[in-house]
Amino acid sequence: MTNQIDPSKVQSVLDIFDRMDADSETAAPDDDTDFDDTAGPDEGDDEVAGAELDAEEGDTGDIRALQRRGRHQITLEEARALQMRARQRGQRVGAKKVQAKVKKRAPNAPRLQFPPNMVPPQAGTKQLFDKWKNKKEPFIVRQDGHYYAVSEIRCICEGTAKNAWCRIPAGQYRFFERAVGDDITFLGTVAGQVTTNLTNLQRPSKTTYNEQDFLIRSITMQEAGLRVRYDAADIAQIPNVGAAESVLAGRAWLWDDAGAFLPKEIFHDFSGENLLYRALRRSGVLFFNWDKRRTGGNGTTRQVLIDHLRNVPDTKVKSLSRTSGGAPVLPVPDGYIFTDNPERSEEGAFSAVIMVHEDIAFPIKPIELGGMGSPMKPVEIGLYVQLSLNGVSFEHAKRAQAISG
Repeated sequence: MTNQIDPSKVQSVLDIFDRMDADSETAAPDDDTDFDDTAGPDEGDDEVAGAELDAEEGDTGDIRALQRRGRHQITLEEARALQMRARQRGQRVGAKKVQAKVKKRAPNAPRLQFPPNMVPPQAGTKQLFDKWKNKKEPFIVRQDGHYYAVSEIRCICEGTAKNAWCRIPAGQYRFFERAVGDDITFLGTVAGQVTTNLTNLQRPSKTTYNEQDFLIRSITMQEAGLRVRYDAADIAQIPNVGAAESVLAGRAWLWDDAGAFLPKEIFHDFSGENLLYRALRRSGVLFFNWDKRRTGGNGTTRQVLIDHLRNVPDTKVKSLSRTSGGAPVLPVPDGYIFTDNPERSEEGAFSAVIMVHEDIAFPIKPIELGGMGSPMKPVEIGLYVQLSLNGVSFEHAKRAQAISG
């Protein structure tokens, strides 16, 4: 049988506590004595429940007051009366905790109101998401998107066979103006076609083309090779020139830190670093361009200064996913978009440009070729530089699957 409390006995017990409260022997459940608000403005709401439990478990003077009256044992009814008083104290303390927490919290700071014509930071990705979502067709987002392109810097060799130098002419050197399969010339005379050695940019006419919008997040660059061209009359005087003729005429890529075909001053004696490339990085500046004149737009161009070339990290790593291991990249501001089809680009045809504002002179020493006995200077040296764009690409899902399949 469940124990039942006799209301008359409980009332008598409560009367005892009322008298003790009146005589200040105990703390009444509604008193504020010993209340210590320790809740900080950043603490959780679970402290309110903790306050109630602490008040229930704590000695609030009821038991000690009974002991002073000679009571060392209590009945079940008295124990339940003690429990009731402790619970009332706990609820009272918990409510005051809530009030104190509200008082201590700082008033809500007014929300910053952006002007209606301001584009929020990091809105570039959202802009492309909205654009592709509005097409009502499935699309893919690739977080490790990557585009690269190579630009040719023609270094003119001047002077005499005894006293010569290379000159990097002031001017603009562009990236992403040609795609795979386009015609190209090396050093102004050697005809060829753009291959994936020079860029991964494709055009809509190619079977491997996959229409993309590309949000640029970071950039890197690296040296991409050398070529050299001597005067045809000088090459003809070299005995037994043989297969070397194509190299000396600029029809082959060349790495020659031994100085067999190139002046040795181009390379650092100990590290093998290409010092022509270093000179370019010390003097060039990088820009991004969007040109609507090439896409039938309103004839406007947009040019953005990115950074001095020396601040663009030089790395052999191409994709953004690989750079997470520690390879350096140069982050660029949000919102720079590259579209691989200039005809449908809302921003205009994209290109990147190295700007050299003044000529760069680089002394060289002409070399003897094929045991001729007299030194020869090149007509020009081709320095090739690769720029890599890392970021997020948006592309049509079905077209991407068809190409990969």
